[in-house]
Amino acid sequence: MNASVTLLESSLPASVHLHVNVDAAHPSASILGTERAGSGTLVDTAGLILTVQYIVLGASGIEVTLLDGTSAAGEVIAQDFDTGLAVVKVDKKQLPTARLTPSAALERGDEVFLLASAGNSARRVSTGAISSLTPYDAYWEYRLERAITTTAMNPGLSGGAMFDRLGRMVGVVSLDLNEVGRFTLAIPVEYFLDHREELLRHGRRTTRPSRAWVGVYCYTLQGRLVIAGVLPGTPAELAGLRAGDVLLKVDGEEVRAREAL
Repeated sequence: MNASVTLLESSLPASVHLHVNVDAAHPSASILGTERAGSGTLVDTAGLILTVQYIVLGASGIEVTLLDGTSAAGEVIAQDFDTGLAVVKVDKKQLPTARLTPSAALERGDEVFLLASAGNSARRVSTGAISSLTPYDAYWEYRLERAITTTAMNPGLSGGAMFDRLGRMVGVVSLDLNEVGRFTLAIPVEYFLDHREELLRHGRRTTRPSRAWVGVYCYTLQGRLVIAGVLPGTPAELAGLRAGDVLLKVDGEEVRAREAL
């Protein structure tokens, strides 16, 4: 599908560019840097922007640039550490917004298009098809029970929107996978829609038990879990885990895959 002019005209105004500054003392700065750029999408006329959490993690200042080139200061008002979504707010009213719809109706092979910032007033689009709607786990202890992967290449900075063929936003672009047939991963918007009130009221999810976090990077090799790296000051480091260690059991239970861990 080539995204039609009509769909683009209705979707483009909701796309924003994010420029983020992070204090060097913040724990994320050593990995993600102190200056970050990303995409976001306006989802409420009151100035709410949906994006990915790692772009704004630890933000000391956010500049939001709209499609017309005007900019305003943004503030992180909600972060979901489990799913990787974040909500940023700008003090502007009556802004254009995207239409959000749960991704439940999506099926493999459905056509989608991605819209992302490529700089302050520059936007880029790419098209493709849904290749997977299965769980996803990554080597830095990140797991989604449902993720959307697509053959569409991410056309710009992460944090932008995935739209279905009716121009409805169904996901937030999070990762460039660069795998054959699975080029981009998006977080389904229902992770925001289903918990919107809780996130906006408390700034995070409060009704769900905290997910355990160890502080390791790991991968599977010949049916075993190997530690690729350990973050400083984490439970993993304090427990004596080191890069190159092989994890055999947790509380006496054998583990052979990241999902099991």
